[in-house]
Amino acid sequence: MEKKKICWITPDYYLDTDLYIVPYLSRYFFIDWYIVYRGKFLYEKDVCLLEKSDSLVIYKSRICSRERSFKTFIAYFKIAVQIRKSSPNVIYTGIFSFPYAFLILKTVLRRLNIILPIHNVTTPKGASNFIFARWNTSKVLNTFENFHTFSKSQYEKLKQLKPDKNVFYAPFLLKDYGKPSAQYNDKITFLNFGNIRDYKRIDVLIESAQRAYELTKIEFLVEIAGNCDNWRRYQNLIRYPQLFRLNIRTIDNSEIPNLFARSHYFIVPYQDIAQSGSTIISINYSVPIIASNLEAFREYVIDGENGYFIRPASSEDLTAIIVNILYNHDKIYPDLVNGINKMKNTNFSTQVIVERYRKMFDSL
Repeated sequence: MEKKKICWITPDYYLDTDLYIVPYLSRYFFIDWYIVYRGKFLYEKDVCLLEKSDSLVIYKSRICSRERSFKTFIAYFKIAVQIRKSSPNVIYTGIFSFPYAFLILKTVLRRLNIILPIHNVTTPKGASNFIFARWNTSKVLNTFENFHTFSKSQYEKLKQLKPDKNVFYAPFLLKDYGKPSAQYNDKITFLNFGNIRDYKRIDVLIESAQRAYELTKIEFLVEIAGNCDNWRRYQNLIRYPQLFRLNIRTIDNSEIPNLFARSHYFIVPYQDIAQSGSTIISINYSVPIIASNLEAFREYVIDGENGYFIRPASSEDLTAIIVNILYNHDKIYPDLVNGINKMKNTNFSTQVIVERYRKMFDSL
């Protein structure tokens, strides 16, 4: 059977994920891979290290203008014309937002099979540009036919919302950013990693950690790492600065392995979330997860086996769990690590995930 030709379009903000899956899929399909980026291309070395293959051709396209600039439309249009001339069997694109990418997909490439990866079927409250993001998602779901979801909960939600659409499910490959050189801190360490947004409730983490310290008087660390537009509001909540290691900035990929290697637990006390890429990283580095009891986390966390659940954004619940860990860490931690490793080996086999992608592309 002749291999299908896939045109895969990756914006730079999804490249950390696509870097893993695209080379695997090029064993089964011919792939023209378009990488679209702004500013400095941060993944130059990673892309250059990819094995040369007749089945994988990489095109890098730098966009020097803002998303809504007419120059961006011209850049997208040129890419679309090149894609149409190559006559792929399927287009898989992470760029589809309104106005320009949406309009080009709907017009220039309208007769081709297009799959759109949907990360958030519903937009979490507190997300940046919430109103526009919700409207854009609704517009996209009403216009196109084929969608890829990355979690079972999002798959079920989209199937229920749009039963007439083709919806596929294939999870992320585990995000491996390399081997760490750091070792555990001497103190029990809790990590929160990722861009800081209101709905992620860092205020709950800060207050819970401080309350646990007041109740136990046991020294421990909470590391908070990620970019934040309004950190001052959280900084003002900190009464015990010795408890916190703060890296409030954009975290380079090369730093990620050591962040997780020196941490014992990963905490995500969100009030709302569609899915969490940082949770996948935590599983890869065998760090037990303390998460809000939301659909997005139920696929990954088994309460008491590889982590713990709290009620969404519950400071009371999180305080109780931190206190329990501080008193019983040596007893419970090895079993939790074993549980997270079991999850990793059972649910995140590379071959199983790649097979899901193959079936998705072969179905069109």
